Parts: sequence; structure tokens; C-alpha cells
Amino acid sequence: MNERMKSRSLVVIMSQEEIEKIFLPKLRETAQQFLNIINYFLNKRKRFSKEFYLAISREADRVEIFLDGYGARSNKRFFYFGELVASARWITQAMFSNLHIVSRIDAYKLGLTPDEEKKFLEDLESNLVLLANSIKVFLSECIAEAGKIGIIGELREPEENILLPEVKERKILPPDFDQKPVEGSRDRVIGLLMKFLEAGQEIETFARRYESQDAFTEENLENFRSAFHRLQSLYDTYLDPAATGPDGESLRSLRGCISVNLHLLEICRSLIHFHERHTARLVDFSIEKPQLRLVEFGKIPKSITDVFFPYVVFFSRRGKALAENVFRAFNSAPDEYILETAALIISPYRIEDFHLRPIMPVTQIAQKYSINTDLYFNRKRYDLKSPLEMAMAIPDIRERLSQENVRIIIRGPRKAMDEIKSFFRETCGAIPEEETIKK
Repeated sequence: MNERMKSRSLVVIMSQEEIEKIFLPKLRETAQQFLNIINYFLNKRKRFSKEFYLAISREADRVEIFLDGYGARSNKRFFYFGELVASARWITQAMFSNLHIVSRIDAYKLGLTPDEEKKFLEDLESNLVLLANSIKVFLSECIAEAGKIGIIGELREPEENILLPEVKERKILPPDFDQKPVEGSRDRVIGLLMKFLEAGQEIETFARRYESQDAFTEENLENFRSAFHRLQSLYDTYLDPAATGPDGESLRSLRGCISVNLHLLEICRSLIHFHERHTARLVDFSIEKPQLRLVEFGKIPKSITDVFFPYVVFFSRRGKALAENVFRAFNSAPDEYILETAALIISPYRIEDFHLRPIMPVTQIAQKYSINTDLYFNRKRYDLKSPLEMAMAIPDIRERLSQENVRIIIRGPRKAMDEIKSFFRETCGAIPEEETIKK
């Protein structure tokens, strides 16, 4: 009978000697290029390109992966350096996307008025200044901390191919997993438009529902970003970029709206990740690291709520208008496809009108239309076509009505929305929110 082999732990804590003789030399080698680029950045007084910030982001990513592999973020000696590297990575990612929009704005054919374009570019520039001031602090601290932990070697000017890496297109397979077989370019275009309208209305619905900065999380911003990334991939896979005809110009502008929203959401995702994962720790460090007090931490999430996400809503609405043009070019009724969102206010004194029997006929109205219609209440979504889901929603709404005004959100095709809003007004006195604000 063979003796059972002794089991060993998969994780072993390094000795001080191993840290000095094994870990530090490896970290010094891994971080050398990163520190070279930082040194170049801090000693040059010029405006840097998006490619340069991509170089910082890539090198920061390499160093961060190395540090995480050794659990450096749980070690007092290396924790601060790890936080600085990770912060540099996410801030420079946002700067890259910001500069990419600026460099591509003419190619997007967004159809902005001169004043709209001027304001958009000014807002992007203002954000770039905020992030540039932040990254200078983080990178200066990186050099200082690298000296303290003993990994500063001879700093050299990086080669040009390191400073200005080529921004290559990433080739992917056609995103056809959930695509139904369709014949003809018209069906493909309409399919894309419907997906765009759905993504746009998710944005619109979120914009109506969120009540504070805390509603913006990395998870929901990544979901929005992924939706527009899929839209861009679908467009490039199935539609002719050189399309002509009555719908060609609108489609090319729609592609621009998709792209600019994708990159705006990339900025949002990068900044919210930085805010969620690193801001609190760095603020704590600012007690003993006075340089960090130069970073305007509070303005970074505010730029998401006050600048970038409102522009995402703006370009979603512009894309919606372009989609309407395409539907007309195909001799299709836009009202049957264009999605709208409306917030309705129901007063407590109408509670006796809001119960199953009078409200349930709304499901029959929704069922007349092929496009889904939804009701949102208390962060839950209910299918207005489903009697079962409405039977669950109505008691919840009644319970709130017994205490205060209730705000519900309806989302569906424009043609259905007019009928559904009229139904709720006549049945339980629901008033569009904008009318209550006017009063």
C-alpha cells in the first residue's frame, strides 16, 4: 500500500529575505518601463496624445497584475504603491476614451449644431483638465513611493514605440449567438434599430429613476457600455457602412451616436471603478500624503452624473430621432417602433380606483402591440402584457398609495404609450410628472 503523499499549502508567506532577494528584483524589472514613462511624463511640458495615455494604462496594468499575483494590496509596505498604480490605470483609460472622442468627432457625423459641438468639446476638455491634474499627482507619488520601497533603477527615456503604441483594431467573431435568421437588408436595419431603441430606453428609464449619485455603480454602467458595444459590433457586421439611399445618411449618423455613447460609457465605467475601489483609501492616505489633497476626488463622480451620463441620454435621444427617419424611409410607422418613457403620478385619494378590476384591462391594451411595454415601480419591472405580473404589481402600488403619492414609470412603443397614459388618467387620475411640476 503506497503511503499517502503529504499535502502542502498552496499559499506560503514570503520571508523578509525572499522579499528582498526574489520579489523586489522581479518588481523592479516589471515596473521599469512604467517608471520610465512616468519620468518622461513628469519632465515634459506638453499636451500628450491618447496613445501616450494608452501606454501608461498598459504598463500600469502589467504592474498591477504582478502586484496582485503576490497579494501586494494586503501588505503594508506595498499597499500604497499598488493603489497608485491601479488608480493611474483607470484614470488614463478614461483620458484615452475622452481624447478618442475628440479625435473622431468629425467622423461620427453627429449632426450637432455649432453651439452644441462647441459645448460638448468644452465639457470634454474640462474633464480632461480635471483628470490630467489628478494623474500628475498619482504618477508623482508613484515615483516617490517606488523610491521608498526600493525599486527605482536608472530611469531612461522610453523608445518611441513604447511612448506611442499603435492603437490596433481588435478583431472579433460576428456577434450572432442571439441573432434570428433574417433575409434582406431592411430586416437587418429594423432589427438593429429596435436593439438601439431598447438600449436607449434603458438609459432613459434609468435617468428618470435614479435619485442620487449612489445609483451609478460599476455594474449598471458596465451593462450600458456592453449594450452599446454589442450595437456597434452588430452594425459593423451586418450593415454596409457605405450605405446609400434615403436611409444611408441617417444610418451613418446613428453609427456615430452608438460609438460616442460607447466611449462616453467607457469613461463613466473607468471613473466609477476608480471611485468605488480607490477613492476612500486614497482619501485616508491623504492625511499623511499631503500631495493627494491636490486631487479633487469629489468632482470625479460628479462628472459622471452632471456631464457624461447626461450626454449619453442626449445622444440616445438623437439616435432615436435618426431611427425615426429610417423607419419613414422604409415606409414603416415610427409610432409602432419608437420607444418612449413616461413617469406618472397617482394621488392617494384615488386609491379606491386603483385595484385589480379597474386596472387589469391595461394588459389588453399592451397586448395589441408587438413591442413589449413595461411598468416600473420601486426598482422592479413588470410586463404590462402579463395579467400575472400586473396582479403582483397592483397590491404593491396600493400599499404605497395608502401613505403617499406614487410615481410609476411606463415604457413602450409611442402608439401604445398614448393609449396607456389615457387609460391610467381616466381610471385612476394618473398625471404625467411634468404636469405636476408645472403646477
